[in-house]
Amino acid sequence: MYNGCMEIKLTKEIEDFLDRCRYNIYNDTKNEFVGLHVTKAEEKAVQKEMRDAGFAEFLQDEENWPSLFLSKKEWEKSPYHANVSLDLIRDAHFSYEKNKVTGRELFNVDAIQKDPNRELNDWMKLRAMDSSFEAIYLYQDDQDWMIDAPSEAATNNICAEKAHGKVLTFGLGIGYFIYMAMANPNVTEITCVEKSEEVIAMFKRFIYPQFPQDIPLTIIQGDAFDYFNEEFMSQFDYSYTDIWLSSNDGLQIIKQLLHQYIPPFKDSDFWIEDSCQEIMWTLIFLYFDAVAHRMPVQINPQYEQEMTQIASYFSNKDEVIDSVEPLKFYMYDTETIRNILAL
Repeated sequence: MYNGCMEIKLTKEIEDFLDRCRYNIYNDTKNEFVGLHVTKAEEKAVQKEMRDAGFAEFLQDEENWPSLFLSKKEWEKSPYHANVSLDLIRDAHFSYEKNKVTGRELFNVDAIQKDPNRELNDWMKLRAMDSSFEAIYLYQDDQDWMIDAPSEAATNNICAEKAHGKVLTFGLGIGYFIYMAMANPNVTEITCVEKSEEVIAMFKRFIYPQFPQDIPLTIIQGDAFDYFNEEFMSQFDYSYTDIWLSSNDGLQIIKQLLHQYIPPFKDSDFWIEDSCQEIMWTLIFLYFDAVAHRMPVQINPQYEQEMTQIASYFSNKDEVIDSVEPLKFYMYDTETIRNILAL
């Protein structure tokens, strides 16, 4: 039992809300659309099936439904790909190969999308390229390092557009975020902290000469954990962190960073943060469900530490909740979850 000062009154409204969340946790029909082959002729029928499965973007008027297809030509003409050639890389530590990716198959193109009703009916933004295309797979010393694909662009573009003033980024990669941030008129200079000397050397020799040279770029060779602190980061107007491979390892790395310092919420972003935090939405729900029913919470042991953080955070809230809105807010509020992870 997690006992604390927070009290949740089990009204019918709250009980119904908890039931809907519980149903959504176990409803995995959305996953069945990943990899589905779709043609233009079938698009409308597939969209209707996705609507029925709960994809929120198809719950609006049909005339406003987004297309399921992305343009291969537009992808190839996007700023980074039109101006930066990764096939110029000739380095002993790095290699690349072009692999054909089948078109007209649905794949997740973005970070996880939050349920607009905040009831754990979250969804993936599934799209298909309108024809087959070549994705570049990059390897560092024969280990998978990075893939240059539409999903990588989509998850970096939004943060590059938010960047402003003196920008700090942790993680260099192929410099995609830096390139797009340089195109942002609100950005005046960029500093990047990158751990790998080999990545920096490769970037400076083969990739950076293809970048615009009007925005000053400083690259610091060092560990992000040595620089993720208020003294260093307060010099910058905006920070962006991208040093994990996927949402699988992202949450734990974000948590370690937040243990050191919680940067200003509006001026800092983490790559695919919503995907990394998705499990927290469910864990907070499970905590609320246990408190409301005055029963022990049942979770996978691997999330015991996160549940302890959640219980500690809410035990300090002297609050009586008798409606669903506060529960929804706490479950999905990114700033709240950052504060929980920092405990």
